[in-house]
Amino acid sequence: MSSTEGGNQKRRGLLTGRLRADVLAVATGEGVARLCNLILVVFLSRTFGVRAAGAYAVAQALYLYQMNGTDFGLRQTGARLIATNPGSIRRIVGFIQRRRVFLAVLMMALGYWYGRFGPVPQDARAMVSLYALAIFGYGLSVDWLAWGMQRFAVMSGARATVSVMNVTFTIVCVAGFHAGLLIIPLTAALANVVAGASLWVFWARRKLAEEQERAGEQALLELPGWRSTTVLGVALLMYQAFYSIDTIMLGAMTDSAQTGLYSAAYRLLLLVLAIYYFLMQAVYPRLAAIPEGQQRIHMFRKPLLLAIAAGTGAAMIMAIARKELIRLLFGPAFAPSAALAGPLLVAIPMDFVTSVLLTVLVAWDHPRRAITATGTAVGTNVLLNLFLIPRYGARGAAYATPLSYIPFLLILVWQLQHASGGRQSTQTTEAVPSALTS
Repeated sequence: MSSTEGGNQKRRGLLTGRLRADVLAVATGEGVARLCNLILVVFLSRTFGVRAAGAYAVAQALYLYQMNGTDFGLRQTGARLIATNPGSIRRIVGFIQRRRVFLAVLMMALGYWYGRFGPVPQDARAMVSLYALAIFGYGLSVDWLAWGMQRFAVMSGARATVSVMNVTFTIVCVAGFHAGLLIIPLTAALANVVAGASLWVFWARRKLAEEQERAGEQALLELPGWRSTTVLGVALLMYQAFYSIDTIMLGAMTDSAQTGLYSAAYRLLLLVLAIYYFLMQAVYPRLAAIPEGQQRIHMFRKPLLLAIAAGTGAAMIMAIARKELIRLLFGPAFAPSAALAGPLLVAIPMDFVTSVLLTVLVAWDHPRRAITATGTAVGTNVLLNLFLIPRYGARGAAYATPLSYIPFLLILVWQLQHASGGRQSTQTTEAVPSALTS
């Protein structure tokens, strides 16, 4: 074995080991966060019933749009800038955070207006409009800084802190002080503000000083304008719409009961999708650091095959366990959700693949191609829901989800092929697949 081959194997081994540690760090924090979110949904469903679960589902769906509107491409842009310009951290943080706070205030106003006057079930209006105000604390968070610096334990720990505080405050207020359903927006807002402030005071402020002193200031750094980040923001907002537009439309076209049943079924899908999300979060900074001349779609053949296999296996397991799992988590009143979960689970293998491809497009800075793919997905999803929900209710929304993945997947493959070029880079394909498939 030559010294070059030995060096490559050693480098791949170090990369694989580090990626495993990073995925574990993301999975630990994100796993705690998602478990707490699930506990909160189960607690609310069992305490307040199906309609309350529907109101909370609509509020959560709108809140996810607000999160993407607050980030609007800034989170991914900031992480990429941090990964490639470690000596300009202070400048990047100031640039990104000024815009995120401004957008958070705008999202508060728009979300509150939608809750009060938009197409929302009447019994959900108070929940949706008040929950929209909780987005301000999210705008203060600098967890994206930890993401760009590959401090995955800090990033996922910050998110876990929000969820732990949220579920704790809610259960204590409801069970201990007999608070009503509207305590949820208050606890969410409080958790966001406290967690965001704590991350800044106890980590980010000190880290900025340390990194600045060690690396020095890089004078030449071209910061993107609003136009650049807006294109990426629109693409990611469409991606969020693809995931949650069915819940919004179901709430607008039916009632809180059907929305609540559908949200319980959709939770099973999210439980599985979270697993692959952990890996994509850890891989993103590495993908962003790949030089432009070495970006090739061929390096992802093995990861995509593994994604299909893992997604198919996960879908089969969830299909077998869905009835007992829904009954155990949400109670007998949610039994109809098991039938809704069936078609939703078909989407799992396709989502595993689309998550890889879209992450690559965003990391390699192709926002317009991402818009083409996500726009196609959203348009298909909306049209299918407009046709199916009036005829079949929640079941129609469940079938629209896997059907809309088909054009999404095809357009993503087409866009990535054009973005990466036709020739394969040997150097890159030796290094990256070992990281992605570990």
